[in-house]
Amino acid sequence: MTEKLAIKTPGPDLPVSSLSGGNQQKVVMARALADDPRLLVLINPTAGVDVRSKEFLLRSKEFLLGKVEETARTGTGVLIASDELDDLLMCDRILVMFQGRVTTGIARGWHDHDLVAATEAVDLNA
Repeated sequence: MTEKLAIKTPGPDLPVSSLSGGNQQKVVMARALADDPRLLVLINPTAGVDVRSKEFLLRSKEFLLGKVEETARTGTGVLIASDELDDLLMCDRILVMFQGRVTTGIARGWHDHDLVAATEAVDLNA
């Protein structure tokens, strides 16, 4: 998994806490994928990651976007829970929740303003 996810570390015995934020997230993803899960749940997958590393994690076909899409293609369900718009870019469908209830469903192809309006309960058609 170190090679597959391009985790930058001098060796496998190095504590994860000594890695960069981006590489720590890669280790978390490696653990999650190690047992070929039927459901992959990602909660705030880019939390605590600096802007440069976040860009890599989200856009790189070698990591998050590519691995999540690859995992979904194998039939594994993928659920992403996040309040970061960038974390949701790969989603086929987004459900907006408020006080534990789904308030809006948005299909792939959404725009930032649509999602922000939904989270703020603003009707853009009014």
